[in-house]
Amino acid sequence: MEVNKIYCGDNMEYLKTLSDNTIDLIVTSPNYNNWRNKRTQANRKLYWERTNITYDNCADKEDDETYEAKQVQIINEMIRILKPTGTICYNHKDRIFNFEVKSPLEWILKTNAKYRQRITWDRGGMQAYNPVRFYRVEEDIYILGKEAKNFTWNKEAAKYLSIWKIAPNRNIYKHNATFPEELVRRCVEAFTNKNDIVLDPYNGTGTTTKVAHDNGRKYIGIDNSERYCKIAEKRINENL
Repeated sequence: MEVNKIYCGDNMEYLKTLSDNTIDLIVTSPNYNNWRNKRTQANRKLYWERTNITYDNCADKEDDETYEAKQVQIINEMIRILKPTGTICYNHKDRIFNFEVKSPLEWILKTNAKYRQRITWDRGGMQAYNPVRFYRVEEDIYILGKEAKNFTWNKEAAKYLSIWKIAPNRNIYKHNATFPEELVRRCVEAFTNKNDIVLDPYNGTGTTTKVAHDNGRKYIGIDNSERYCKIAEKRINENL
């Protein structure tokens, strides 16, 4: 695969074409598979249509076992292509069904990744408020690597501490689950140097690739939505 390109298609198939130990940083957020939270009550229909995340070309509707097995598979593939000095910033959140929490750590700890740290992303709110428990306003960024030490680290980034209060985007580019650019910028600043390669295998509308490009890094983006890939390319080419 060439760098400084957006690829449209299946992320696992594209990742398999990359050689071992080639990528410096991966910043990504998969779909959360929250389909069971979409209520069907008539009096709540419009509310859940407004507050639940939808994607252009992803049903986001798999049983937990299938979804988690795929996440283990793709994290292992990301670890394979990651340099020993590289880092994965994997954004996910706890999922709740029938009042029971399932943490991403349940599958992360089954992978080949070294679990180095967890950053709390304080969003200041979530799409759907549920008064049956303490209202969560945060997600997590899991810092993973091939090695537990001797990775690229720019110590000036330590000033951000482990809780990042960054407002989420508001359904821009017709995608209601986009990264804030500031979140990606901090990851790029902390874990890469100029001309390093930054990858996002769930690139969506291209925040990771745009931030990498704007900060003098090489980039690779992969997404299965042709519409999102065109937006990602436009954001780079027109500096949106």
